[in-house]
Amino acid sequence: MYPRLRNKVAIVTGAAHGIGEATARRFAAEGAKVVLADVSERGLRAVAEQLGDSAVTVHCDVADPVAVGAAVDRAVTEFGGLDILFNNAAVGANGNVADLDLGEWDRVFAVNLGGVLHGIRAAVPAMRERGGGAILNTSSVVGRRAGPGISAYAASKAAVEALTRAAALELRPDGIRVNAIVPAMIRTRAAAASAPFLSGALGADVADYVAGRQGRWGEPAEIAAVAAHLVSDEASFITGQAHVLDNGATIHA
Repeated sequence: MYPRLRNKVAIVTGAAHGIGEATARRFAAEGAKVVLADVSERGLRAVAEQLGDSAVTVHCDVADPVAVGAAVDRAVTEFGGLDILFNNAAVGANGNVADLDLGEWDRVFAVNLGGVLHGIRAAVPAMRERGGGAILNTSSVVGRRAGPGISAYAASKAAVEALTRAAALELRPDGIRVNAIVPAMIRTRAAAASAPFLSGALGADVADYVAGRQGRWGEPAEIAAVAAHLVSDEASFITGQAHVLDNGATIHA
């Protein structure tokens, strides 16, 4: 591995666990300085201790635009600017359309979609100062192939892809690229926590469902590898795209 992100400064939201943690580690390994943002201060400390001087932490609820702005300010004051933003933080809500609590619906959209919007809006001025940058947003295959009981999450992730395309066109003149990744089921703490509910909603064990539809669980490091490519200069001609990472799940009959 060569340091494709040398001299780059990145923010990763949802960096305490799962895809965010793996991607923060990959960015640092490829030479970037990383601002780790999450609501889990304990998780942030654990990741930051291992990354050493390559990382700093900021407690950040991405539903709060002030908190997101503070993360950008930390990148600028600590590392001198901002080149990369990975809008990855997300929450879910279990429940069907007919009976899902509206407060939960609002929270899912505030984090999953609002967090992406706040991240873009906060990052753009700092990226313009650097002459451009790369923004990557995390969507999900359920935004394309919804399942029972996850309507809020599915709708929010579909909206992330639409926002990605719009932002890509609007920010192209500034040299800012905007892309999305669209993972299937990935082996994370959040996936494990939701497995009992999903098994009931699907009427089948989640592990069996994953094996049948996508062959196996994806690993956070596999998603991180693609993320590192998309925010690097190697991907300089890619913008407005949603990259499906699913081992064939969405083409399964």
